[in-house]
Formats: sequence, structure tokens, C-alpha cells
Amino acid sequence: MAIYRFNARFVPGLLIGALGAVAFLTRLLPLLESGTLGGFRGYDDGVHYAAGVHLLAGSLPYRDYVLVHPPGIAVLMLPFALIGQLATDPAGVAAARVFFALLGTLNTLMLGILLRRWGHPAVIAGAGIYAVGSIATIAERSIMLSPVLGACVLAALLALRDYRQAPRRAVTVAAIFLGLALCFKLWAILPILVVAVMVAVRCGPRLLQRFLVAGAATCLVVMGPFFILAPGAMFTDVILAQVARTDGTAKGLVHRLGDFAGNHGAPWVLFLLGAVAVLCIVAAAAVGLSGGRKPREWGEEFWWAMLASVVVCALLASASFFDHYPNFAAPYLALCLGVSVGACAEALSRRQASQGRRSGWKARAPGAVMAALGLAVLVPVGVRGFVLEPQPLPGVVGADLVAAAAPYDCVFSTYAYMGIVSDSLSRSMRHGCGSIVDVFGTRMVEELSTNGARPAMGAGVSAQELQESQLNNAQAAVVGAPQADYGLSEKAIETLRTKFVLAAGSGNYQVWIRR
Repeated sequence: MAIYRFNARFVPGLLIGALGAVAFLTRLLPLLESGTLGGFRGYDDGVHYAAGVHLLAGSLPYRDYVLVHPPGIAVLMLPFALIGQLATDPAGVAAARVFFALLGTLNTLMLGILLRRWGHPAVIAGAGIYAVGSIATIAERSIMLSPVLGACVLAALLALRDYRQAPRRAVTVAAIFLGLALCFKLWAILPILVVAVMVAVRCGPRLLQRFLVAGAATCLVVMGPFFILAPGAMFTDVILAQVARTDGTAKGLVHRLGDFAGNHGAPWVLFLLGAVAVLCIVAAAAVGLSGGRKPREWGEEFWWAMLASVVVCALLASASFFDHYPNFAAPYLALCLGVSVGACAEALSRRQASQGRRSGWKARAPGAVMAALGLAVLVPVGVRGFVLEPQPLPGVVGADLVAAAAPYDCVFSTYAYMGIVSDSLSRSMRHGCGSIVDVFGTRMVEELSTNGARPAMGAGVSAQELQESQLNNAQAAVVGAPQADYGLSEKAIETLRTKFVLAAGSGNYQVWIRR
């Protein structure tokens, strides 16, 4: 009878796979448990899905409506918008969120693969903290931009691992992924600059040129058509509106560190965690520099540390900042943490070996102990990571809103997510009417128009006038109460109260129908 022995070579792969499974469950289970897989998950989440719904209906960003980001998210949302059209908007959004949970799983797996050479403690610390930490889960339970950007950068780092064997292919693949990242969020310019320097140092000017050309070509393919159709509007929405943003100036260092930690605790705790992060970045850079004196001999760990440093510093200094922004830095911080833990375990093992214990369980004890400690630390972090942010809408029953709005083909909604919760967004677009994709973004661009930029939505049309026009054409409206706190202008509120009557309500949401 044949006896099969377990092959230890499979352990790293099994560990990484297990962490990927944990990452998927950490992202998906809270949505299922709270019943919000297809419901409210935040303002930006609804905007991104609505951009896909509008694009599917032939309404183009920049030309027909304001989108203060590159068009990648609208293109990515097309298949999910199609699901929303064929089934329901909650079904389309639910499918999109499952996709993003899988994207977070993929990011965890790629982190594990990048850290594999540093041993089990490194994988557990780096990929593990990403799998369960709220710094990652807050964005990867929703339709957000940072998980896509992170996935593209991690894929580029994986591609560049083979630069010695096939430098041209590695550089080209990395450039394509980073070009795609820029099609989603301008923050991608920071990792692009770091990776470009890495390519120049390691591969020389010719391959740097190839890197820049391939990346630019990727951006041109995705963004070029939108720019050709509305060059001035796209420049205003994507560049000028972002440069003018100041919605994070009131959030100081302690607040931002709290968002990085996923918990707004005592300031001294947050500064302590910040100091640990700095030490990890410095340690990773030191490990990379130990590869050789010449810059082209520096290890990939140095460049991971540079990515973490540049992105974290930009986030802490940015005039625009929200609670999910730390996710832009999460992959690089996880890599630095993994390298630090792995290097520490390796140093302890060498010390054991130098004392004459070169084999047996004693030589492996330091790594095993650090792996066990890492797993122990991940438990409370994971418990915190299961906390759902933002919380479900209090008292809102989506089924009631869906039933109240169902008889009407043209339904106005103040915010895109209200159209999703009431399952009226795709139906309204299909019948040639809809609502503003991004109310706040439209008002941002409208403010720029006073300084010579284009008006928010077509010549001479303000966000307020657009709301009034859409309300006048609507058969019903889904709004929040009080209306002024949920984005409606004073004149739009007047139009609502004079031409519509309240038909149903659920929590702070109301459905009004035309008199």
C-alpha cells in the first residue's frame, strides 16, 4: 500500500491561499450579515455604479455629465450596469461588490506571493494584516477606486520580478498595468513615478522609454476617446476639480492616523502605531539597500519602502482626505511590515545557527514563534476589520422604497445610491430620464465656472437648474429627509413640495409622486 507524505513545499502556497480565503470572507460576510450587499455602502460607491449605468445608456462622462475621476471606473462598471438593467440595480451593485471582494482577495494573494521569499512570518504579517485589517476592508467591500489601483501596482511589481530573465516583457507588462491604474485615479501618478525611477535605475534609459511609451499608449486607448469627445470638460473635471479640492483640510494628523489605524483611539496609541509603521518602512529600505552598493543592485524591498513613503506622505499632506484614502497606501505598508517581520525572523534563525543549533526544531523556533505571534495579533485586528463602515442606513427598508417607486418609469433621486436602493436608476435611464451622477462633483465643477472653467452640465446649466429640470420631467422622486441635508437645492425643494405629494417613507428616505 502506497504511503503519501506531505510535501512541505506546498505549505507557503497553502498559507497564501488560506489568507486569500480569509480576505474574501472578511469582505463578504459583513455585507451578507447586514443585508447590504446590494444596498447602501456610501456616496462614492453609488456614483461609480451610476457612471456605468449612464455609460451603458449612451450618456458619456465629461460630455454629458460630471465625473471628477478618469473614465476607467465607468468602463469597469459596464457589465454590472448590464446586470442592473436585465435584473435589478441592487443585483448589479451586489455583483460589483462581490467582484471587489474578489479583487481584495487577489491583492492579498499577490502580497503573499511577493513576500513568500521572506518566509511564513512575513506572509502572515503582511498579507494577513491586509486580509483582515480595516485599512483594506473599508474600500474592498465597496465599489471604490483604490482597490483597483492597488491591484494594478501589485501586478506591476510581480511582473518586474522577472526583469532579469525577460526585461522587455517585464517592463511592458508593468507599464500596461500602471497605465490602467492611471485610468482610474490620478493618485496612480505617485507609484508610477516611483516605479519609473526603479526601471531607470535597474534597466536603463531604453527600457525606461519603453515603459513610458507602453504606459502612455494604455492610457490613450482607455481615456483617449473620452478626451477627444470633450477635451475641455474632461480636463476641468479630472484635473482642475481635483486640484481645487479642500475637503480634507480640517482633518489633522491625529484624525488621519486614526483612519490609517482603523480606530480613532488615544493619540499616543496612534502615534505609537505610526512610529511602528515608520520603523517598518526604514527596515524594508535597509534590507533592500543591503543588496549592493550600486543602485541597480538594490533589492525590490527598497522600492517597496519608497512606494510606502511617497504615498503615505502624500496622504498625510493632501488637501483632500477621506476615511478610505489610507487604502491607497495599504499594499505598500503591508509589504514593508512583511519584510520587517521576515527579516527579523531570519536574523533570529541565523543567531540560533551561529550558536551551533543548525538543524532541528530549535533552528526553526524563531520563525514559528513569530508566525504564532502574528496569527495572535491578527485575531483582534480581524475582529475590528469585521466592523462595517459606513453603517447600514438606520431604519431604511429597501423593499418598501422599491415597491413605492416600481409603478413609475421616470424616477428622480437626489443621490445615485438612492436610485440604487429604490431600484429606479437603470429603469429611469432606460426611459430617457435620470439624475445627476455626482451631485458634489457637479457643484465642485460649477464653482470652477466662476473662474472661467466650463459650467457644470452644458452651457449655462447649473446643478440647481439641472435638479429642477429633472424633477419637472419625473413621475416620482426618491429623496432624503430633511431634503436640504440630502443635497436638494432650495428651488428643487420648492418644486418637490408644490408638484409632488409624499407617498411612502422608510427611515430618512421618502418617495414622492407627481400630483
